[in-house]
Amino acid sequence: MAEPLTRKKTIFLVRLAVIVITSYFIILSPTTVKQWESLGYIFIAVYLLTNLIVAYIPDKYFYDDKIFYGFILSDSILLPAGIYLSGYVGSELYLMFFFIISLTTMSSNFGYLMINTLFYSFIYGWLLYQRGLLTGPSSISYLIQIPFIIIIAVFYGFLITTRLKDKDIRINEARERYEKIVQATDVLMCIVDYDGKFIFANQKLVKFYGYKDENNLLGLTISQLHNEDETQTEKTLSYVRSVYQNNDMVQYESYDKNHGKWFANTLSPIRDSSTRDVFEVCIISKDITDRMEKEKILNETVELLQKTRDQLIQKDKMAALGRMASSIAHEIRNPLEIIYMGVDYLENNLPSDNLQIHESIEKIIKAADRADNIIKNILSFARQSAYKITQLPLRPLLNNVLVLAEQTIQKNGIIVQRDYDNDSLEVAGDYNMLEHVFLNLINNAIDATKDSKEKKLTIRAYKRLITEIGYKTGYAPDDFFSIGDEMIVVEISDTGKGIPKEDMSKIFEPFFTTKPVNEGTGLGLSIAHMIMDKLSGTIDVESMENKGTTFFVKLQPKIKITTTVEV
Repeated sequence: MAEPLTRKKTIFLVRLAVIVITSYFIILSPTTVKQWESLGYIFIAVYLLTNLIVAYIPDKYFYDDKIFYGFILSDSILLPAGIYLSGYVGSELYLMFFFIISLTTMSSNFGYLMINTLFYSFIYGWLLYQRGLLTGPSSISYLIQIPFIIIIAVFYGFLITTRLKDKDIRINEARERYEKIVQATDVLMCIVDYDGKFIFANQKLVKFYGYKDENNLLGLTISQLHNEDETQTEKTLSYVRSVYQNNDMVQYESYDKNHGKWFANTLSPIRDSSTRDVFEVCIISKDITDRMEKEKILNETVELLQKTRDQLIQKDKMAALGRMASSIAHEIRNPLEIIYMGVDYLENNLPSDNLQIHESIEKIIKAADRADNIIKNILSFARQSAYKITQLPLRPLLNNVLVLAEQTIQKNGIIVQRDYDNDSLEVAGDYNMLEHVFLNLINNAIDATKDSKEKKLTIRAYKRLITEIGYKTGYAPDDFFSIGDEMIVVEISDTGKGIPKEDMSKIFEPFFTTKPVNEGTGLGLSIAHMIMDKLSGTIDVESMENKGTTFFVKLQPKIKITTTVEV
């Protein structure tokens, strides 16, 4: 099987045919300028020499733009020079030559070019015949003009159509390369029109939305693709139309509910090259779910660190305040005893039938009792007390606390719901301390629901595996709970007025209270927080205004150290 002609060989042979025809044309032409005859032979020699140079040029250079344009330029100079030397400068042949050159530059198909060339060559030959130039002794010089015209068309047609094919090949290669890039990229990519109709979609997007191939998706609209999420559809379409109207790129983030994915979307205008108007929009969507999850974890960690910092500061403040409070309480108790004695003296020596005096004495006694109660709470907050950590059944402890608060619960018409994960749940702690903590939280819940339409108190107790880092929870040696361990959680929830957001960071501070004047000392939660620290447990809170509050008491399921301690 014969090897196909290379581009170099083809150009060499076509140019050789041009040289041969041109040489015959110069030799046989009826030129009247005999002194140019020697120049004609020199021209033929130079033309042959250029083709010999072609034979020695490596084949790879014939695919270079500069070589092609070099052939076109050199032959466009040499061929008119050959016609000039043959004496046909002002003849129809000169016009026919430039006509064929123009024809080849306008033709993109070699076959059509040859058909046109043969047609016009036939007309030109017919004109020569009608003028009687194809008969007689000089007929050969005219007959050779027709193959000259044809070979010129072949030569220039080959150069130009080959160049066009090269461009097509490069365009196709570039298209294939960009197609591979688009298909291989790890983003969802599509092109839509003003109405959101899909014109193009890469395989990543096609497979993501569960279609077999691109053809099944093309022609659909964004609304058909997101038919279950009207909000997302309207949002995307509004951005598409914004690109059309503003002729500028748009970027935004969105959440795909159906797939549970976050995307960073970039909408870029595709402009008409002449008018610069937008006629399509390219949408590139990058999956940023992993980044969003990491940002969420980071925000939660920052929030936890801030919370831990506040709790540590609070703990130091409580310790310092406790020492100061003890001294202040003792100093206040001495004049308070004098007030009690003075009231007792007045009560025994003033007439008992004077109602106004009796009411004034009652007010003094109530105020003194309140002051004494505050002092007792301060001393309870400040003093060192002995406690013993033992293994306690949780359900009886919680039920007993509810019995203690039963009268107040019934008085306020509150519904109590118990939800114990397991009747045999046990915790490590001091009975009296835990009773104090739970009773304080239940009393607070009762106070919070007094003015609520729905009055409900929920007590939940369950065991939980620790999987997240938190306050005194993690990998540090001094943490109360370690990752992978178990804890017992008691939730005390109410449907009350909730805690304002700005007060959340203050509720464990001593003497801070949201209750009306004369209804709270602000020490209950502070003491509860201090007790939980002593029992190697924690207390957290979640609250929404006008919806309710939940306290989370987290306890050790087993005794770490069984001992009696004074703190």
